[in-house]
Amino acid sequence: MHSEGRTRVLVYGDLTVRATPENSGVRTEIEVANTYERRATYSVQISIADGAGWTAYNRFWLQDVPPGKTGRDDALIGSKDMGPVPQVPKIYVDEFTPVVDRK
Repeated sequence: MHSEGRTRVLVYGDLTVRATPENSGVRTEIEVANTYERRATYSVQISIADGAGWTAYNRFWLQDVPPGKTGRDDALIGSKDMGPVPQVPKIYVDEFTPVVDRK
């Protein structure tokens, strides 16, 4: 994991996750490069935490990503109602499941 300004970045194989603190939660962006020879759908669950009790998660579905292309999605994870938004968010990949189309 490394930082790009206020954004924390985690690279996990073909998956890249970026987490940027905002006033009302953590903006979380995912990118998955489809390295398969067929279309693929990805189920990805990401947790964001502060290491002191604040934890929130989201499940992303990237459907029908063509071979050689990158699927992208983003979401605001958590809320300020949960307590102070982590300013240096910790990123966890809870699930990363590719489902590749059959011929």
